[in-house]
Amino acid sequence: MIGIDRSAGSSNAYRQAGFVSTNTIFIPAGLDAARPGDVVTACIEQGRESLLLDEGTLPPEFFDLSTGVLGEMAHRASVYGIRVAVVVADPTVHSSYFQAFAQETNRGQQLRFFRSSEEATSWLMGVS
Repeated sequence: MIGIDRSAGSSNAYRQAGFVSTNTIFIPAGLDAARPGDVVTACIEQGRESLLLDEGTLPPEFFDLSTGVLGEMAHRASVYGIRVAVVVADPTVHSSYFQAFAQETNRGQQLRFFRSSEEATSWLMGVS
């Protein structure tokens, strides 16, 4: 997971988890992405409004819509106004249900899927 740095004059649009600044979300190492409530709660507690998730750090349950993990993440983020970008290099390696979900959510402004962290960061930063 990656945090978004929205501080003025920041030289990095995003930083790897573990580097914290006043405007960057930090996901503690022990936080389980299969528990979306914990991820969103951490975001809220730190006063963050954006969250960038990388496919490589997410559990398989995230991509299996029958588990409800992705749906819960989308719902909680929407309720609390947290914008979420998920980097998935090749969505076609996941189920057709996941692909349809990703395509549908990409029409909105709360949760989107991107093929690169650069695209995701630009969207979260309001560039695209």
